Amino acid sequence: MLTVHPKLIESLVEQTPRAMIAMLIVSLAYIGVFIKYIPFNILIIWFIFQTLLATCRFYNAKSFKKYLRTKNQEGIQKNEIYFIISNVFQAIMWTMSSILSILYAPQPYELVVFVMIIGIITAAALSMSSLYKAYLIFFFSMIIPQIFIMIYYGEHHHISLIVLTLIYIPATMLLSEAIYSSRLSSIQAHDDLEKSVNKLHHLSMIDELTNIYNRRYFFEMSQKLIAIAAREKKQLSLLMIDIDYFKNINDNYGHQVGDFILINVVKEIEKNIGKSDVFARVGGEEFTILLNDTSLDGAKVITEKIRRIIEDKVFTYNNITMSTTISIGLSELNKENTSIEDLYKQADKQLYIAKKNGRNRACP
Repeated sequence: MLTVHPKLIESLVEQTPRAMIAMLIVSLAYIGVFIKYIPFNILIIWFIFQTLLATCRFYNAKSFKKYLRTKNQEGIQKNEIYFIISNVFQAIMWTMSSILSILYAPQPYELVVFVMIIGIITAAALSMSSLYKAYLIFFFSMIIPQIFIMIYYGEHHHISLIVLTLIYIPATMLLSEAIYSSRLSSIQAHDDLEKSVNKLHHLSMIDELTNIYNRRYFFEMSQKLIAIAAREKKQLSLLMIDIDYFKNINDNYGHQVGDFILINVVKEIEKNIGKSDVFARVGGEEFTILLNDTSLDGAKVITEKIRRIIEDKVFTYNNITMSTTISIGLSELNKENTSIEDLYKQADKQLYIAKKNGRNRACP
C-alpha cells in the first residue's frame, strides 16, 4: 500500500524542475561569492556534484511519473527511498559548502552560507512538503550541521543565530505541515467531488434496481450504434421483453418478491447476450435488448433460448418458490425501420401480439 497519496507525488514531480533549477542558481551564486577565496577546481568539483544531484532528481521525477502511470506501487515506494537518499546527499553537499567557507574564507562568510541554507530549507518547504517525512529528513540534515558550525565559532552573533534557529525550526515545521495538510485536503476534496460526479454519471446511465442501463441511456446509446451499423452495413435487431403477469407477483407476494424476480430475470438474460449488446430496463417489468451485428433470424435463436431458460427457471425467495415466463417482441434494422424509434415501435407491436396470443412466446 502507498503511504503517500499519488496526487501528492504528482505535485512533487511538478515542482521538481523549478526546485532543481533554483538549486543550481543558488549554487552558482555560492561560486560567485566564494570564487575569490575557495580554489576554483574545488568549486567546479562541488558544482559538478550539484549538477549530478539535479540530474538524479530529474530522473527520479521521471520514474515517479512512469510508476504512477502504471500504478506500480513497489516502484513508487523504491523511488521514495531514492528521493530521500538524494535529499540527504544534497544536505551533505551544502554542509560541504559550509566547511569550505570555514577552511578558505574569512569571517563572517560562514554567515553567508548559513543564510543561503536557511533560504534553501524554507524554499524546499514549498517544493518538497508533499512528501512530508522526506522533507523532515532533509530539514534536519541541513539544519543540524549549521547549528554545530555556529557553536564551533561560538561568538555572540553565532549564539544569537542558534537561538533564532531554535525558534525557526518549529515555525518551519509548522509551515511545511500546513502546506502538506492544505494540499492533502485539497486533493481529498477533489477526489470526493470526482466520486460524486462519477456516481451521478452512473445514476444517469444505470437502473438502480437491476444494475443495467436505464431507458434514457438506452435510446442515447442505440442511436449511436444504429448510425454505425448503417454506415458499416451491419445488421441490428431489437427485443422487447415483458415479464408475464408481473402484477400478480406483486399483489400475491409483495414488492420485495417482485424486485427479486426482476433482478434474477435480468441476471439470467445477461448470461445469454453479448458484451456489445445493449440491455436496458425501460419500464416496470419491461426490458429491451439491442442485439449488435445480429440478423432477425439470429435474434430469434437468442430469443427462444432466453424464453426457455426463464420458463424452466425456479425462483426461490425466503422459502417462497415460484416460476414465471416472458413474452418477447422482435424487430430488425431495415428499409422500413431506420431509427431506434422505428425499431422500438415495431418490437412493441410484436410484443403486444405475443401477449395477445397467450404470452410465454416471441413474435414474429
